[in-house]
Amino acid sequence: MSTTDLKKSVLNSIDNADERLLKMIKYLVETYQEGEVDYETPQWHKEILEDRLKIYKMNPDDLVSWEDIKETW
Repeated sequence: MSTTDLKKSVLNSIDNADERLLKMIKYLVETYQEGEVDYETPQWHKEILEDRLKIYKMNPDDLVSWEDIKETW
């Protein structure tokens, strides 16, 4: 998709957007204009990831494929 086509698509979406989408777009534009934001991963999240990695390393063959998971839902 060309830049021109992309702009047209975005503008069309904005023209038909509800208030919620407009607020999200506004936030996205403001964040983009401020420059890159460096987010810090919270310690509790790192701990969960470390725990899950330990479990995986203890049982590397105990995995379920994404296809199998989707079938159960």
